[in-house]
Amino acid sequence: MSKLMANLALYLFIFSISYTASANAASSVFTKSSFEEIKQKNLGKKWLMILWSVDCPPCFKELALIEKLREETPNIAVVIVNVDDNNETARERQQIINSFNLSTLANYYFADGLGDQSRYLIDKSWYGELPRSYFIAENGDFHGKSGLVKEEVIKKWLVPQEK
Repeated sequence: MSKLMANLALYLFIFSISYTASANAASSVFTKSSFEEIKQKNLGKKWLMILWSVDCPPCFKELALIEKLREETPNIAVVIVNVDDNNETARERQQIINSFNLSTLANYYFADGLGDQSRYLIDKSWYGELPRSYFIAENGDFHGKSGLVKEEVIKKWLVPQEK
């Protein structure tokens, strides 16, 4: 009986570690196929894609706003994409995501040296100004906005309004 209990305890311990690891989504490389998957996954609902950099203080304000909104409405549809296209920022990028409690969001980063191509995938007319937010409608239409977006605008877009 004690062997059974020991095995059960071991199983529960391993399961809890696996669950915790899966709850904190790792950053993934932003590619054409991942972008198509993101769009397909969110088709039929309003969602927001935020582009940010480790050296963009206004970006941090927007990330803090998303953290606040997620505390109020945990299931808002947001994807965050780090645009620093060099591997040297990987640790800092993850620290920032963790500091804003956004590790459970779908989050991506531009591959080393592929910033121009990645920007072009998202928006052919976007030249890299930050912060950059894309409001995506249920039908998949994109509307981009450069600069810090006001809380009420993001909230109105993402949080279902009571009627």
